Amino acid sequence: MSRWVYHSEAEFEAIHALTSYLGEPEAPHNHRWQVAIKVGADSLNDDNYGLDFHAVHRALIQTVAPLDGTDLNTHPAIAQPSPTAESVALFIADHLGTPIEGLGGTLMEISVWEGPGNRVDLRLSSE
Repeated sequence: MSRWVYHSEAEFEAIHALTSYLGEPEAPHNHRWQVAIKVGADSLNDDNYGLDFHAVHRALIQTVAPLDGTDLNTHPAIAQPSPTAESVALFIADHLGTPIEGLGGTLMEISVWEGPGNRVDLRLSSE
């Protein structure tokens, strides 16, 4: 079976401090967080496309926009037990899966960069 894979990216600024990094709490610091998603579609419509790029991107932007300019240590869904890049990826997965399904796609993967060069990937379905 073929699967079409769509990619979208967004960024936001946020402060965080890990509650225990090498046994000690971190000092609060800011990051320019980058998020990339992969969304799958198994078929094309009559116009020969599977998903609307703009709708996928809009759903991602609407999910990360509330995080922009915040302190992730105070965010109820991200702060506990520690506001990690993994916690951000899980938050995005929890809030983006249903809107993507509403567009006819499947959220496959979320990548979160905690500054340049440091990325975690959350794979939700096989490629």
